[in-house]
Amino acid sequence: MPLVAVIVLNWNGLADTRAAISSLLAQTHHRLEILVADNGSESDEAGALEQEFGARITVLRNGANLGFAGGNNRAIDVVLAEGRAEFVALLNNDAVAAPDWIERLVAAADGQPAAGAFASCMVFADRPDRVENTGIAVLSSGDFLPRGRGDALAAHAAAGVVPGTCAGATMYRSVVLRRIGSFREDYFVNFEDVDLSLRFTVTGHACWYAPDAKVRHKLNTSVRRVRDDAFRRRSIRNMTHAYWVNVPLATAALNLPWLAASWLLAPILALCCGQVRFAALLVAGRWDFLRGLPRLAAERRALRPLRRLGGLAFWRLQAACAPAYLRFLCDAVLLRRRRCMD
Repeated sequence: MPLVAVIVLNWNGLADTRAAISSLLAQTHHRLEILVADNGSESDEAGALEQEFGARITVLRNGANLGFAGGNNRAIDVVLAEGRAEFVALLNNDAVAAPDWIERLVAAADGQPAAGAFASCMVFADRPDRVENTGIAVLSSGDFLPRGRGDALAAHAAAGVVPGTCAGATMYRSVVLRRIGSFREDYFVNFEDVDLSLRFTVTGHACWYAPDAKVRHKLNTSVRRVRDDAFRRRSIRNMTHAYWVNVPLATAALNLPWLAASWLLAPILALCCGQVRFAALLVAGRWDFLRGLPRLAAERRALRPLRRLGGLAFWRLQAACAPAYLRFLCDAVLLRRRRCMD
């Protein structure tokens, strides 16, 4: 039975973190180490967790809010340095895992030795019959969406390769993390899991969806506290960077009409729908990306020796962008009408 190190990141979320840890302590896979990375929470939440759970968990005090990327990286570094755990799993502190969550992920890993990352079936905490995500979907426009969000659970009962895994409930092979690295810390929070997932995919370590690995998620409980314009602008920059640093250039060439539409028409579409702030953030986030182009070229060169997946193979993993854009248009128009009626 392989050893799995599970990391829970805490930042001023004591009650939720307690529930997440309790779900891990109830796992049917018994070779488990639980690490809690505390991002400088107030009121000594790290001490409260140590007092409550004792030797059953290891608390790592980061001393400051390092974001999702930096906070988890500190714990990942500890696990990889110790070299004992075959897998590193992440569970959001606002999520509760089913008792066989790790057991199901390990079974998927046993059955798919070529895969490097494993996606869970995350459902809404208050609507467990509806999918919150089953990994990450890559659109032909260079956008990324939670795979299957809002779908009936039965629509995602089949296992298979997916473009990426959501870091809110995922498992990685330690040996691959050592080879390709972990989260980019300049992302801070949002789309760092997309970037890492794409790195797994293009280096030939597929992401595999395990539908029986269930987790209930209180969506955006932690992120809601930092969701401001700076967060949204950085998210757009991160999303754009994750695409262009990882995706094969042949795929981007095939997607060129859709990429151009995303860059040029999306802000105009947002303006037409009355989403002036969103349009401005789209332009600002893309500008932030363009300012980092020299670094992007160096990052692509560093990744080149590890690449194994061709452009056409990656292109086949994508989803069409038109349905998502039509959905945005409908939602924006409806929201605009609703504001007019209020």
